[in-house]
Amino acid sequence: MASGLRRSASSSGWRWEAIAFACAALVGLAACGGPSSPAGVLRRLTPPAGWTLEKVEVFDRRNLFDLVDGQAEAYFAYRFEQVALARYLGADGATLEATIWQFATPPDAYGFFTANRAGDPAPIGNDGDSDPGRRLAFWQGRCFVQVWARRELTQAELWGLGRAIASALPGGGERPALLGRLPSRWRQAKGLIFFHEEISVESVLWLGGQNVLGLSPETDGLLVPLPLDGARGHLLLVQYPDTEAAAAARDRLQASAVEGLVTSRQSGRLLAAVFGEADSATAGQWVAEVLGEQ
Repeated sequence: MASGLRRSASSSGWRWEAIAFACAALVGLAACGGPSSPAGVLRRLTPPAGWTLEKVEVFDRRNLFDLVDGQAEAYFAYRFEQVALARYLGADGATLEATIWQFATPPDAYGFFTANRAGDPAPIGNDGDSDPGRRLAFWQGRCFVQVWARRELTQAELWGLGRAIASALPGGGERPALLGRLPSRWRQAKGLIFFHEEISVESVLWLGGQNVLGLSPETDGLLVPLPLDGARGHLLLVQYPDTEAAAAARDRLQASAVEGLVTSRQSGRLLAAVFGEADSATAGQWVAEVLGEQ
Protein backbone atom coordinates (compact mmCIF):
# COMPACT_ATOMS: atom_id res chain seq x y z
CA MET A 1 0.00 0.00 0.00
CA ALA A 2 2.76 2.42 0.92
CA SER A 3 4.60 1.81 -2.35
CA GLY A 4 1.34 2.36 -4.25
CA LEU A 5 0.85 5.68 -2.48
CA ARG A 6 4.41 6.68 -3.35
CA ARG A 7 3.83 5.83 -7.01
CA SER A 8 0.59 7.81 -6.96
CA ALA A 9 2.22 10.78 -5.26
CA SER A 10 5.14 10.64 -7.69
CA SER A 11 2.78 10.50 -10.67
CA SER A 12 0.72 13.37 -9.28
CA GLY A 13 3.86 15.43 -8.66
CA TRP A 14 5.04 14.79 -12.21
CA ARG A 15 1.67 15.91 -13.59
CA TRP A 16 1.75 19.13 -11.55
CA GLU A 17 5.31 19.83 -12.69
CA ALA A 18 4.26 19.31 -16.30
CA ILE A 19 1.28 21.62 -15.85
CA ALA A 20 3.45 24.27 -14.21
CA PHE A 21 5.99 24.02 -17.04
CA ALA A 22 3.25 24.35 -19.66
CA CYS A 23 1.79 27.39 -17.90
CA ALA A 24 5.20 29.03 -17.71
CA ALA A 25 5.73 28.37 -21.41
CA LEU A 26 2.36 29.91 -22.26
CA VAL A 27 3.16 32.98 -20.17
CA GLY A 28 6.48 33.29 -21.96
CA LEU A 29 4.83 33.01 -25.36
CA ALA A 30 2.27 35.64 -24.40
CA ALA A 31 5.01 37.99 -23.25
CA CYS A 32 6.96 37.51 -26.48
CA GLY A 33 4.07 37.63 -28.91
CA GLY A 34 1.00 39.12 -27.20
CA PRO A 35 -0.68 42.24 -28.60
CA SER A 36 1.15 44.59 -26.22
CA SER A 37 4.54 42.92 -26.70
CA PRO A 38 7.14 44.46 -29.04
CA ALA A 39 6.36 41.84 -31.69
CA GLY A 40 2.62 42.30 -31.22
CA VAL A 41 2.94 46.06 -31.68
CA LEU A 42 4.93 45.67 -34.90
CA ARG A 43 2.56 43.05 -36.34
CA ARG A 44 -0.48 45.26 -35.71
CA LEU A 45 0.96 48.32 -37.44
CA THR A 46 -0.13 49.28 -40.92
CA PRO A 47 3.05 49.47 -43.05
CA PRO A 48 4.01 52.91 -44.36
CA ALA A 49 2.56 53.75 -47.77
CA GLY A 50 4.54 52.01 -50.48
CA TRP A 51 6.08 49.48 -48.09
CA THR A 52 5.31 45.80 -47.38
CA LEU A 53 6.03 44.02 -44.11
CA GLU A 54 8.39 41.15 -44.93
CA LYS A 55 8.73 39.59 -41.47
CA VAL A 56 8.86 40.14 -37.72
CA GLU A 57 11.51 38.31 -35.70
CA VAL A 58 11.84 38.06 -31.92
CA PHE A 59 15.07 37.64 -29.96
CA ASP A 60 15.55 37.26 -26.21
CA ARG A 61 18.49 36.69 -23.87
CA ARG A 62 18.95 33.14 -25.17
CA ASN A 63 19.47 34.02 -28.84
CA LEU A 64 20.33 37.73 -28.95
CA PHE A 65 23.83 36.80 -30.15
CA ASP A 66 22.20 35.72 -33.44
CA LEU A 67 21.17 39.35 -34.02
CA VAL A 68 24.08 41.29 -32.51
CA ASP A 69 27.00 38.90 -32.59
CA GLY A 70 29.68 40.05 -30.18
CA GLN A 71 27.63 42.93 -28.77
CA ALA A 72 24.96 41.27 -26.64
CA GLU A 73 26.71 42.10 -23.35
CA ALA A 74 26.12 45.81 -24.01
CA TYR A 75 22.37 45.10 -24.02
CA PHE A 76 22.48 42.75 -21.03
CA ALA A 77 24.11 45.56 -19.02
CA TYR A 78 20.74 47.37 -19.18
CA ARG A 79 18.71 44.29 -18.16
CA PHE A 80 17.56 43.48 -21.68
CA GLU A 81 14.48 41.24 -21.96
CA GLN A 82 13.54 40.95 -25.63
CA VAL A 83 13.63 42.71 -29.00
CA ALA A 84 11.33 42.52 -32.01
CA LEU A 85 12.68 43.33 -35.47
CA ALA A 86 10.38 44.22 -38.38
CA ARG A 87 11.70 44.43 -41.92
CA TYR A 88 9.81 46.34 -44.62
CA LEU A 89 10.46 46.21 -48.37
CA GLY A 90 9.82 49.12 -50.73
CA ALA A 91 8.63 48.81 -54.31
CA ASP A 92 12.10 49.82 -55.52
CA GLY A 93 13.85 47.20 -53.39
CA ALA A 94 14.74 49.57 -50.54
CA THR A 95 14.78 48.19 -46.99
CA LEU A 96 13.35 49.83 -43.87
CA GLU A 97 13.80 48.21 -40.46
CA ALA A 98 12.30 48.89 -37.05
CA THR A 99 13.32 47.41 -33.71
CA ILE A 100 11.60 47.63 -30.34
CA TRP A 101 13.97 46.74 -27.51
CA GLN A 102 12.29 45.94 -24.19
CA PHE A 103 14.21 46.33 -20.92
CA ALA A 104 13.32 45.53 -17.31
CA THR A 105 12.46 49.12 -16.28
CA PRO A 106 11.98 52.57 -17.84
CA PRO A 107 15.30 53.80 -16.34
CA ASP A 108 17.03 50.93 -18.16
CA ALA A 109 15.44 51.98 -21.46
CA TYR A 110 16.45 55.59 -20.75
CA GLY A 111 19.99 54.47 -19.99
CA PHE A 112 20.32 52.45 -23.17
CA PHE A 113 19.06 55.46 -25.12
CA THR A 114 21.64 57.76 -23.52
CA ALA A 115 24.44 55.30 -24.26
CA ASN A 116 23.49 55.16 -27.95
CA ARG A 117 22.68 58.75 -28.88
CA ALA A 118 24.46 59.60 -32.10
CA GLY A 119 22.51 62.33 -33.89
CA ASP A 120 20.35 65.36 -33.30
CA PRO A 121 17.61 65.67 -30.65
CA ALA A 122 14.19 64.67 -32.00
CA PRO A 123 10.75 65.43 -30.51
CA ILE A 124 9.37 61.90 -30.21
CA GLY A 125 8.75 59.58 -27.25
CA ASN A 126 10.26 60.75 -23.98
CA ASP A 127 13.51 61.68 -25.71
CA GLY A 128 14.44 61.18 -29.35
CA ASP A 129 17.52 61.15 -31.54
CA SER A 130 17.74 61.34 -35.33
CA ASP A 131 20.04 61.23 -38.33
CA PRO A 132 17.78 62.85 -40.97
CA GLY A 133 16.72 60.44 -43.69
CA ARG A 134 18.57 57.50 -42.16
CA ARG A 135 17.65 56.83 -38.54
CA LEU A 136 15.15 57.75 -35.84
CA ALA A 137 15.43 56.51 -32.25
CA PHE A 138 13.61 57.18 -28.99
CA TRP A 139 12.76 55.68 -25.61
CA GLN A 140 9.28 55.34 -24.16
CA GLY A 141 8.09 53.29 -21.19
CA ARG A 142 10.59 50.47 -20.87
CA CYS A 143 11.29 50.31 -24.59
CA PHE A 144 13.98 51.72 -26.86
CA VAL A 145 12.84 52.07 -30.47
CA GLN A 146 14.92 52.50 -33.59
CA VAL A 147 13.85 52.94 -37.22
CA TRP A 148 16.56 52.99 -39.85
CA ALA A 149 17.13 52.66 -43.58
CA ARG A 150 20.07 51.36 -45.58
CA ARG A 151 19.78 54.31 -47.93
CA GLU A 152 18.37 57.78 -47.41
CA LEU A 153 14.58 58.04 -47.22
CA THR A 154 12.18 60.92 -46.81
CA GLN A 155 11.57 62.24 -43.33
CA ALA A 156 7.89 61.40 -43.79
CA GLU A 157 8.70 57.70 -44.19
CA LEU A 158 10.96 57.52 -41.13
CA TRP A 159 8.80 59.69 -38.92
CA GLY A 160 5.55 58.09 -40.07
CA LEU A 161 6.69 54.68 -38.87
CA GLY A 162 8.32 56.09 -35.73
CA ARG A 163 5.19 57.97 -34.68
CA ALA A 164 3.00 54.94 -35.37
CA ILE A 165 5.16 52.82 -33.05
CA ALA A 166 5.16 55.53 -30.37
CA SER A 167 1.35 55.70 -30.51
CA ALA A 168 1.03 51.92 -30.18
CA LEU A 169 3.40 51.56 -27.21
CA PRO A 170 2.44 52.30 -23.59
CA GLY A 171 3.32 55.88 -22.72
CA GLY A 172 5.21 57.31 -19.79
CA GLY A 173 8.44 56.13 -18.26
CA GLU A 174 10.26 57.69 -15.33
CA ARG A 175 13.86 58.77 -15.56
CA PRO A 176 16.37 57.49 -12.98
CA ALA A 177 16.01 59.10 -9.55
CA LEU A 178 19.79 59.64 -9.52
CA LEU A 179 19.35 62.41 -12.11
CA GLY A 180 17.88 64.52 -9.32
CA ARG A 181 21.36 64.72 -7.81
CA LEU A 182 22.61 66.74 -10.77
CA PRO A 183 22.20 70.50 -11.05
CA SER A 184 19.38 71.20 -13.51
CA ARG A 185 21.84 72.74 -15.97
CA TRP A 186 23.59 69.37 -16.34
CA ARG A 187 20.60 67.03 -16.71
CA GLN A 188 20.24 67.58 -20.45
CA ALA A 189 23.98 67.65 -21.18
CA LYS A 190 24.75 66.20 -24.59
CA GLY A 191 26.57 62.94 -24.05
CA LEU A 192 25.25 62.26 -20.53
CA ILE A 193 25.01 58.50 -19.91
CA PHE A 194 23.04 56.60 -17.27
CA PHE A 195 24.51 53.15 -16.67
CA HIS A 196 24.85 50.17 -14.35
CA GLU A 197 28.05 48.50 -15.52
CA GLU A 198 31.46 49.57 -16.81
CA ILE A 199 30.90 48.22 -20.32
CA SER A 200 28.36 50.99 -20.97
CA VAL A 201 30.88 53.81 -20.54
CA GLU A 202 34.24 52.26 -21.40
CA SER A 203 34.30 53.72 -24.93
CA VAL A 204 33.94 57.21 -23.42
CA LEU A 205 35.82 56.91 -20.11
CA TRP A 206 38.37 54.13 -19.69
CA LEU A 207 38.42 52.94 -16.10
CA GLY A 208 41.04 50.26 -16.56
CA GLY A 209 38.85 47.29 -17.48
CA GLN A 210 39.20 45.71 -14.02
CA ASN A 211 35.93 47.01 -12.53
CA VAL A 212 37.72 48.94 -9.79
CA LEU A 213 34.42 50.68 -9.02
CA GLY A 214 32.63 47.42 -8.25
CA LEU A 215 29.86 48.17 -10.75
CA SER A 216 27.01 45.68 -11.15
CA PRO A 217 23.32 45.47 -12.11
CA GLU A 218 22.60 46.80 -8.59
CA THR A 219 24.56 50.04 -9.08
CA ASP A 220 23.22 53.17 -10.78
CA GLY A 221 25.64 55.58 -12.38
CA LEU A 222 25.77 58.84 -14.31
CA LEU A 223 28.59 59.99 -16.54
CA VAL A 224 28.35 63.72 -17.28
CA PRO A 225 30.58 65.09 -20.04
CA LEU A 226 32.72 68.16 -19.63
CA PRO A 227 33.23 70.90 -20.77
CA LEU A 228 31.24 72.18 -17.88
CA ASP A 229 32.06 75.81 -17.23
CA GLY A 230 34.98 75.56 -19.68
CA ALA A 231 36.72 72.43 -18.35
CA ARG A 232 37.15 69.19 -20.28
CA GLY A 233 36.62 65.68 -18.96
CA HIS A 234 33.86 63.82 -17.11
CA LEU A 235 32.03 63.84 -13.81
CA LEU A 236 31.10 60.39 -12.55
CA LEU A 237 28.39 59.72 -9.95
CA VAL A 238 27.60 56.19 -8.73
CA GLN A 239 25.00 55.02 -6.22
CA TYR A 240 25.73 51.70 -4.49
CA PRO A 241 23.40 49.30 -2.65
CA ASP A 242 25.04 50.21 0.67
CA THR A 243 27.63 52.49 2.30
CA GLU A 244 30.22 49.72 2.63
CA ALA A 245 30.23 49.05 -1.11
CA ALA A 246 30.61 52.77 -1.87
CA ALA A 247 33.51 53.15 0.58
CA ALA A 248 35.28 50.09 -0.83
CA ALA A 249 34.91 51.46 -4.37
CA ARG A 250 36.36 54.80 -3.26
CA ASP A 251 39.37 53.08 -1.73
CA ARG A 252 40.01 50.98 -4.83
CA LEU A 253 39.68 54.00 -7.13
CA GLN A 254 42.06 56.13 -5.10
CA ALA A 255 44.60 53.30 -4.99
CA SER A 256 44.30 52.60 -8.72
CA ALA A 257 46.19 54.01 -11.67
CA VAL A 258 43.07 55.11 -13.57
CA GLU A 259 44.23 57.86 -15.88
CA GLY A 260 42.95 61.42 -15.47
CA LEU A 261 41.46 61.17 -11.98
CA VAL A 262 41.33 64.69 -10.49
CA THR A 263 39.37 64.05 -7.31
CA SER A 264 36.93 61.57 -5.75
CA ARG A 265 34.78 61.54 -2.65
CA GLN A 266 32.27 59.21 -1.04
CA SER A 267 29.21 60.15 0.99
CA GLY A 268 26.89 57.42 2.22
CA ARG A 269 25.93 55.23 -0.74
CA LEU A 270 27.25 57.77 -3.27
CA LEU A 271 30.66 58.03 -4.90
CA ALA A 272 31.54 61.05 -7.06
CA ALA A 273 34.69 61.62 -9.10
CA VAL A 274 36.01 64.01 -11.74
CA PHE A 275 38.33 62.95 -14.56
CA GLY A 276 40.05 65.18 -17.08
CA GLU A 277 41.44 68.71 -17.15
CA ALA A 278 39.48 70.45 -14.40
CA ASP A 279 41.51 72.07 -11.64
CA SER A 280 41.18 70.43 -8.24
CA ALA A 281 39.27 73.33 -6.67
CA THR A 282 36.60 73.37 -9.40
CA ALA A 283 36.37 69.58 -9.43
CA GLY A 284 35.93 69.60 -5.66
CA GLN A 285 33.05 72.06 -5.96
CA TRP A 286 31.29 69.86 -8.51
CA VAL A 287 31.71 66.76 -6.35
CA ALA A 288 30.38 68.60 -3.29
CA GLU A 289 27.39 69.82 -5.31
CA VAL A 290 26.27 66.39 -6.54
CA LEU A 291 26.84 64.85 -3.09
CA GLY A 292 24.63 67.50 -1.51
CA GLU A 293 27.44 69.03 0.52
CA GLN A 294 26.80 72.61 -0.62
